[in-house]
Amino acid sequence: MENLTYIGLSQQMALSQLMDVTANNIANMNTPGFKSQNLMFKEYVNQTRQEGEKISQVQDYGSYRNLSQGTLTQTQNSLDAAIDGKGYFTVQTAQGIRYTRDGSFSLDSSGNIVTKSGDQVMGDGNSPLTVQQGAGHITINSDGSVSTELGTVGKLKLASFGDEQSLAPVGNNLFDAQGAPEQTVDKPHVMQGMIEGSNVQPITEMNRMVEISRMYQAAQHMIMTDHDDQRTMIQHLTQV
Repeated sequence: MENLTYIGLSQQMALSQLMDVTANNIANMNTPGFKSQNLMFKEYVNQTRQEGEKISQVQDYGSYRNLSQGTLTQTQNSLDAAIDGKGYFTVQTAQGIRYTRDGSFSLDSSGNIVTKSGDQVMGDGNSPLTVQQGAGHITINSDGSVSTELGTVGKLKLASFGDEQSLAPVGNNLFDAQGAPEQTVDKPHVMQGMIEGSNVQPITEMNRMVEISRMYQAAQHMIMTDHDDQRTMIQHLTQV
């Protein structure tokens, strides 16, 4: 396989991965609290058989999230909550503690505040937040404290992390801290009846998808042209 083909295939593999990430961003442009992702690439150089000649190729080696805050939208649902600033809601799942920016909460049959997936939302005391039976009005204050006309329910446990990029997405809009220590959110600001939207920019992502497609086609054309040149050369040599 010739050097030009190596370069073209390297580019196509990287573009394919970037297309997957871009498509996932577009698919989640309406997912509350979703943070858009992008890939990181590195160049590596290989020595060829010909002395002094090298091949420069590219490889994706990781991804990063855009941590900017999404637009806050009013929902009129008293159980919805948005974090204005840093922090994540703490959630108890079957796999352990997870974290999310998606504050689309509701009550289960036992009165526990839960996520859309039914996972329990945790309070400051590392215990589920349970609304009193028969309560008709729920209040979530800016510091995360939750109460009803029947009394105090508890306080939403908000966690922050020194390196948010280290949080691993695990599905259902949740993140695994992977052993990273929780940090207390200084002066939290929780907004009741609001939801943080995705920070995906649809037009930007669609333009990127078109650009990736064109670059992939250009790489494919380069590979096919190189193969045609080789075929023509071989045909001429066999006729000599």
